[in-house]
Amino acid sequence: MNMGPNFLFEDEKSSDSLTKLYTRAVVVDYVNFLVAEGIPFTLAIVDIDNFKYVNDTYGHITGDKVLIEVAERIKKVIEGKGFVGRFGGDEFLIVFPKITDYKEVWENAHKLMKFMNSNEIQNIIGLYVTITMGISRFPEDDSTYEGLLETADKALYRGKNKGRNCFIIYLPEKHANIELKTEKDRSQSSMYLHFNVFRMLTKIEKLDTGIKMLFNFLSSYFMADHICIQKGCKIYFEKIHKLSRTKDFLPINLSLVDNAMCAPADFFYVNQLESLISSNQSELAGEYSAQRIKAAFACKIAKAEDGEFIILRVDSTIKRIWQHGEMDIYITTAKVLEMLYNSGRLVLE
Repeated sequence: MNMGPNFLFEDEKSSDSLTKLYTRAVVVDYVNFLVAEGIPFTLAIVDIDNFKYVNDTYGHITGDKVLIEVAERIKKVIEGKGFVGRFGGDEFLIVFPKITDYKEVWENAHKLMKFMNSNEIQNIIGLYVTITMGISRFPEDDSTYEGLLETADKALYRGKNKGRNCFIIYLPEKHANIELKTEKDRSQSSMYLHFNVFRMLTKIEKLDTGIKMLFNFLSSYFMADHICIQKGCKIYFEKIHKLSRTKDFLPINLSLVDNAMCAPADFFYVNQLESLISSNQSELAGEYSAQRIKAAFACKIAKAEDGEFIILRVDSTIKRIWQHGEMDIYITTAKVLEMLYNSGRLVLE
């Protein structure tokens, strides 16, 4: 494949010291070259999902190993079709020159996604890594590097809000109105979500109405397929998202869920059912699989006098990487419901 301008070459200045990919400056120069020459191309931002969690849990040495392996996997998949550089931190920038056809872009992105999360990180048992991608095209989406980066960033933002582990190809009719949030915006957003939890559960005159309003709100905000309260073998206040791939959600064996919760935590989540099987929770994995549930979250509300568990349950019919901020809202919801149950306001008959 023709490398194009002479700044795409291998030396110490053009490659990232850790991943050995092109540096950000080199890839940006290449994008500007393609723009100046009027050569169509696709630009993709790749973000490693929950990379901070990897660093915090496994340490920065393992984090570096993840970055290196992700870089190698990207290079292997796009070899002969595109170029990749380290954009910064846990983000990468891919350029596919002369590729803009939607179907071809989709196929390349799908191939990369599938290859990326198909295997554990080498020599680290149980550590899988997924990515989220935001994709824009020249000249369809913008005529400058800055504009293309912003449109790809909007698509990436949409992918993160969908639950991550996905790719989004920018389409103006769907994504043009997305406003990228600053750190201050994200902080205010968290306060807004917590405020809504307390307002709907404590300020609405009828608690039943408040719970239904809150579950509708959370389902819409987080695009959660299924939210409910489950006590024993009965489901209450069920909200099923209109875009859910299934409408037939049944009670889950709560004893299995309770066993999966790591003491002293009162919550449990799974991003992919394979991890349940590897941790000897195959029976619980089977219950979720039977309902086409691919990812699940549960938080204990209380244990009733009759010994039955009461949980807040959230299910997804697509693979989903549960974000800490989202789970924080669910935990807050469960704990407020616990107070309401213990005070006698929440009655489940």
